[in-house]
Amino acid sequence: MNESATLRRFSIVLLVGLLVVTAGCSSLAGSDGQPTDATTAAQTETPSPTEHPSSTAADSGHGNHDHSHDNESASNATAENAGRIAVVVAGERVDLSGEFADREAIRMDDDRRDTYHVDGDVTLQAALSAADIEANASALSYDGETYRDATSGTEVVYRVNGEPVAPGEAQLDPGDEVWVVVVENGGTVDTPGDYIPPERLHVHGDIEFTVDGERVDFSREKYQQAGHNDHFHFEGGHANPWHAHSAHVTLAYGLSTLEGIDVTADTVTYDNETYRYGTDDAAAEILVNGEPVDATDHYLKDGDSVTVVVDTDD
Repeated sequence: MNESATLRRFSIVLLVGLLVVTAGCSSLAGSDGQPTDATTAAQTETPSPTEHPSSTAADSGHGNHDHSHDNESASNATAENAGRIAVVVAGERVDLSGEFADREAIRMDDDRRDTYHVDGDVTLQAALSAADIEANASALSYDGETYRDATSGTEVVYRVNGEPVAPGEAQLDPGDEVWVVVVENGGTVDTPGDYIPPERLHVHGDIEFTVDGERVDFSREKYQQAGHNDHFHFEGGHANPWHAHSAHVTLAYGLSTLEGIDVTADTVTYDNETYRYGTDDAAAEILVNGEPVDATDHYLKDGDSVTVVVDTDD
């Protein structure tokens, strides 16, 4: 075969192949070069790897969701509406554990002493009644004895978060710290009384002690000595609050535990100098919550604000 014939046959084969390829491309695209309807439909029917077919609530198994677990969680959250309470009557700290066992609205914590849980509206009076303690604004009855605030030497004190309250009006709320105290001055309890360990609810308040207008700084190290007194102290490098670890710490006892300070029924000693208080012309003044007191028979209550003023020029 000559060279001219071979070249002609090769050209024919090349032309046929080109026509076949062109025809195939035309079947895959429209005249404008876009995908045909068939191709588009095929792509639409193929789910994206990141998409999931939608389902109804019944299909997913959530249509008849059981809320009993949700209710239990809500109940547990409500039960965690916790506060703390202490009741001290004539030197005895009343054990409230188990007293509210049959009460739905209030109960004592099984593991944390002094801790109560409330669910609903509960007054302090109702809570005490559940523990067989009958209380009103001026009297308290417990274990067959009635203590009246009007009786000479007897104090019946109700405080919530350091504030005086009427037991029939005060609602117990989460986070409250509640104190109910009956104190008989001159009774059988010796100062400083039974020690309350730090993990249990104990008594706090604030103090301002000034000498010639200058405030004594109880955050100083000499007033912060660890273990200087278990029943009354400052701690953590703070000048306030003071801490009393008994319901029978008198103001005189507490202040007299501090270095360089001594208090009696009518005198205040500071920095080796003694000043009288309690009279109009006295050089010193001692107030609790704005009222003059005899420091030797005032038992510190939760929330008490103590003021001691000494004027060395008088």
